Amino acid sequence: MTDFVTVKLELVRPGPAHNQLLSPLTPYMALCGEGSPITFHIDLEHHQMLSRLERLRYVTRQGAAVAGVPENVREAALLEVGDDVKRVLGEIRTLLAEIARARESHPERDDGIGRAVHLRVVLGGSELALIPFEMAFAPQAFPGEGLQFCLQLALPVVPTRETRSSRQLPVAWDRKIEPKVLLVAAAPDGLTVPLESHVHALRAAVEPWVEWPKGIAPAGSAAMEHARLEFVKKRLRVIVDASVDDIQDRCTREQFTHVHILAHGDTYEAAGEQRFGLALCKSGDRTRKDVVSGSRLATALQSASLHGAWRSSPLIVTLATCDSGNQRSVLVPGGSIAHDLHVAGIPWVIASQFPLTIPGSVRLTEALYPLLLRGDDPRQALYDVRRRLHMCAERDHDWAALVAYATVPDNFDDQIYNFFERQVDRVIKVSLGRADELATATDRDEHREADLDQQLRRAEDSLALWQARLPKGDGEQDRARRAECYGIHGSVFKRIALMRQARGEATVAVKAELNKALAHYRRAMDEWASSGDKHHWVATQALSLGAVLGDKPDEPTFTLARELARRDLSRAQADTQAWAHGTMAELEMLSIYHAHAAPEASAAARDSVVRHCQAIVELMGPKSFPVESTRRQFKRYVDMWQDPRWTAIAQAAVDALTPPA
Repeated sequence: MTDFVTVKLELVRPGPAHNQLLSPLTPYMALCGEGSPITFHIDLEHHQMLSRLERLRYVTRQGAAVAGVPENVREAALLEVGDDVKRVLGEIRTLLAEIARARESHPERDDGIGRAVHLRVVLGGSELALIPFEMAFAPQAFPGEGLQFCLQLALPVVPTRETRSSRQLPVAWDRKIEPKVLLVAAAPDGLTVPLESHVHALRAAVEPWVEWPKGIAPAGSAAMEHARLEFVKKRLRVIVDASVDDIQDRCTREQFTHVHILAHGDTYEAAGEQRFGLALCKSGDRTRKDVVSGSRLATALQSASLHGAWRSSPLIVTLATCDSGNQRSVLVPGGSIAHDLHVAGIPWVIASQFPLTIPGSVRLTEALYPLLLRGDDPRQALYDVRRRLHMCAERDHDWAALVAYATVPDNFDDQIYNFFERQVDRVIKVSLGRADELATATDRDEHREADLDQQLRRAEDSLALWQARLPKGDGEQDRARRAECYGIHGSVFKRIALMRQARGEATVAVKAELNKALAHYRRAMDEWASSGDKHHWVATQALSLGAVLGDKPDEPTFTLARELARRDLSRAQADTQAWAHGTMAELEMLSIYHAHAAPEASAAARDSVVRHCQAIVELMGPKSFPVESTRRQFKRYVDMWQDPRWTAIAQAAVDALTPPA
């Protein structure tokens, strides 16, 4: 986990964004932090920059002739360009001051949280997009002086690009729809792309969130993989031999949060100037090539739904495409594919400003998507992926080609954490759903046992990751987040205990898991009580396990939980009332243990429990999740936690919550 400090560097000059060449005579102004604007010059002629960038290509074309660029020439150009960009950044004294301030304001921490600078580079001229800021060496007096700016560890710097605009793009990183990836692949005109490798990489990335169908066929078997295909389609869709019309059609039917495009870059002509576009297939003839501009692609990706109820709006587009971040011409309005997608309203676009190798495109996909989908900060993911590409480089410079156009709102950290919480919770639910079925299977073998252990490991690893990223502050929001995390810990360990019991494991092992669950529920209660948040379900679960394990009655907690649940009964939201009725039903039954109710009160408790259960069914419907969840909890008292004091009451609750045949 990394604590990012944002430094905004805005580079501007007079005149329109287009139709200006790089020149030592052109005055630029840099605005960074609280310092005065800095006027500086870029000591490069336009043709010099183009010549050096050309030497970073793997092949060059002179008319019809094609020649490979020698490795030593490319490596020398990499050093030259990195040094050129270092000199540009070194002239901006306010940038050094802001990075130094970031370092001082966020000193090293002992809780595992790192620190990094998010450098927002706002470009006010098309020619500036030609400069590969991502390749710079750290200037003199910068952290990691002399090392690659984006790779060093002294104070990691993650640059993203933006276009100068009067408005900030809206970003809903934690939108409520579940993440769904669209892979678009095209290889017209005899071209080839590593489609199979990219499909495998994305399939592996979405695996933790792919649900399991009912039935206990072994994981990995042909029958199970076929049965899971419908669940895979909820997380990943693929368009092969894609045209721009295919993309538009799919985006009118389904909403995607992530779009990954695998295709070749190619040039097209706009107003007499050459630009880079995307080589897709022609709609009428898939063997022929249609070079699509960034603006055309953006239109397809942002199509309205068939019924007009929503508009497609991916959060992030990744372009495994050569030159997708390459500006090319600066003489006419517009920019690279990535630039045009970002200007059109896509918050995050990750692209390549140079040719991208085939192994590099695969490594990029394998490294990036597991991090994005589990809820990592995309800035951290960008830094980690760049370092991985550098580590795995086979005399290539894919790490330097990586460029990101990004919008980061003020509440981005909160959005990221909320999304991370939901993604971890989803992984746990999928894993435990599969584990429940495996644990209760009558016919077990070593393959199913291994599958069960893997699912439980994945759930526990997810809990460990969640706990490692918990906020440390004393604010109400931080305490509420810790309470939620510890409460989910309790739920998971309780379910693991029930699985161990179903497998016939020793009572000692079962009780050990229940005690871990109880400890986490109580830890959640401590956070919950101090934050003032009314998580009565946490207290109820602690009371439940206390009774099952034979701990001493806890009447104060019982009284508080019942009072909070009663308050929720009067709230307007039906689901809030339903969960409160579930809590009240369980508390009425547990009153026999925790409130010292007389034995003759059992009949009254049973009637009250049944009324609360019937209220849940009336509010949410007989097949709703609150009904199923509450029924499952009471069934545990019947099947696993039998006790003469409550078994009959629990059975009455189960009967009231069971849908009619």
